[in-house]
Amino acid sequence: MIDKSAAVSEFYPDAKFGYLVVNGLQEDSDRAIMDTIVSGEIEQLRAVYPEYERKKMLETKPLCHYGAYYKKFKKTYHVLGQLESILLKDKSIPSVGPAVEAMFLAEVKHLLLTAGHDLDTFEGSLVIDVANEPFTYQGISKKEQSLMLEDMHLSDQTGVVSSIIKGPDFRTRITKNTQNGLYFIYGVPGVTEEQIGEELQTIAAYLSQVIPKVTVQDMKVF
Repeated sequence: MIDKSAAVSEFYPDAKFGYLVVNGLQEDSDRAIMDTIVSGEIEQLRAVYPEYERKKMLETKPLCHYGAYYKKFKKTYHVLGQLESILLKDKSIPSVGPAVEAMFLAEVKHLLLTAGHDLDTFEGSLVIDVANEPFTYQGISKKEQSLMLEDMHLSDQTGVVSSIIKGPDFRTRITKNTQNGLYFIYGVPGVTEEQIGEELQTIAAYLSQVIPKVTVQDMKVF
């Protein structure tokens, strides 16, 4: 379903990826169960990191691997910021619907960079590639943004749908009308296939509890 370019193997030979395809996201969901899952996982995160320190956290896996990748672009791994808002600012994840909340929650639990897309908005095949020029695309906030050179990104025949540094696009975002979803994990060098598989299973588990009729159509780590 997703091809990998030769440039990925050349620039990031140890990079791993994974995706989960689900159907039935628009079916009836149970808000109370989603809220219970979120509150329970947030409580668990705070128990796991009772004395959080960013420096020490960045020495742990998989954060050290994402930290190294982002440092190359003079950026800070944004998922770390999401975790810190939970641990240090007593916040939760945004209440934006189970299809997206399941991804956000799994992302802060496993700390792997994850993008969510509406499968039916893709045009043609998908390819994971490395930017060799500053292609522009409309980001999730609807603002035009340019890829950073040597950043990994996912594209269809129309254009970029997400990138590690710049994030997801607006065109293929998951909305309240999304029926079929694709969750894609960017495993930078150092992240293992096992870690990616665990997060994909977590997303699937959240969704199956909240949306009883949702079905997993495909799951792959490569």
